[in-house]
Amino acid sequence: MSSSSGLERIPSTQEERLQRRRTIESELSIAEEESLSSALPEGFKYENENEKPPKSKYVIFVKTQKYYPVILNIVHGSIWGVLVRKGLMALTSYKGSFLSGVIWANFTACIVMGLAIDGENLWLKLLEEDEYSAKGAIPVYTGLTTGFCGTVSSFSSVMLEAFNKAADTEIGVYYQYPNGAYGIMEFLAVVLAQFGMSVIGFHIGKHISEMMDKHLPQLDKKTYKMLEYLSMATGIALVIITCVLLGVKPHGAWRSWTFSMLFAPPGAILRYYLSKYLNSKVANFPMGTFAANILGSLLLAVFNLLGRGKLPGNNRRIVNHVMGCHVLNGLDDGFCGALTTVSTFVAELFALRTWFSYRYGISSIMVGFAMFILILGSYNWTVGLTDPYCS
Repeated sequence: MSSSSGLERIPSTQEERLQRRRTIESELSIAEEESLSSALPEGFKYENENEKPPKSKYVIFVKTQKYYPVILNIVHGSIWGVLVRKGLMALTSYKGSFLSGVIWANFTACIVMGLAIDGENLWLKLLEEDEYSAKGAIPVYTGLTTGFCGTVSSFSSVMLEAFNKAADTEIGVYYQYPNGAYGIMEFLAVVLAQFGMSVIGFHIGKHISEMMDKHLPQLDKKTYKMLEYLSMATGIALVIITCVLLGVKPHGAWRSWTFSMLFAPPGAILRYYLSKYLNSKVANFPMGTFAANILGSLLLAVFNLLGRGKLPGNNRRIVNHVMGCHVLNGLDDGFCGALTTVSTFVAELFALRTWFSYRYGISSIMVGFAMFILILGSYNWTVGLTDPYCS
């Protein structure tokens, strides 16, 4: 027997290099988790393999903190967010396009989200003065990320588009696939293109931030407070203007826009509270964002059923009045669009470890798509869908 048989094998240079690389990647992943957890206003709970972080790492707000500045900034951001999304969709949707304009809305939202999350210099002085515990606790920053970016992007709209492509139920377009199995490829094409573009946008935003962050000025407390009060006042003014327009202008195709402006703030606020209170419940799975995206997808399926569903026994629509159609459009684009988000969803995917990221992403997509299959799909296959009264 060889005398060296009991000795441990000495790792090769390549093995040492591989181990060193994996150690560095693990440390960077932990740093990314900590950074994004504090950068996201909603926060989320993560646990390292070797240590459990204290509660303060993933819970940004305390119960005694005043929420009025946060809520009003979310209201302000969500109204501009829904207008930007509807505007981008109107500009980028055209006859013959495979995907709707929501892909560009999600792309834009993720660019801005990447810019905001990776940018530090603008808020540095406020954090050094201990005015706020973390960047995610700053009301204007929350209005930009949760309010604006979260509303410009829409998870439920992606799921609706994936369903319409898979089930061949697009408005005014019928492809007549050779068989139903081709719908699976359509579903995958929509999901991969939509979320692939969103991931690219998030990376572009982070890269732009790396280049320009050091050139941005630092906000002092006085300047920031002026900006915060201006944002809050503008948010209140926009709500009042929206209500007045809905009351004095009862006709016009643009009413779906004003209804969207009316319903967007409640959707964004509900998403914020769901994420804030549920994200810390399950480690490595942002349950609040998941719940908001699934609830929004479920409601969007119901609203689309009401807008496009046929009455049993005849070909008449369930909703056959222009006012009801505009309200449903407002709920679709406003409430559901603001309740669900792709920008925060993508940011959370990059904040989680690889396995947890895939688990969270695939679960969200499959459960969200299942809402449309169960509600809109079952009704289409038993009663039928038609084009809505208005678009």
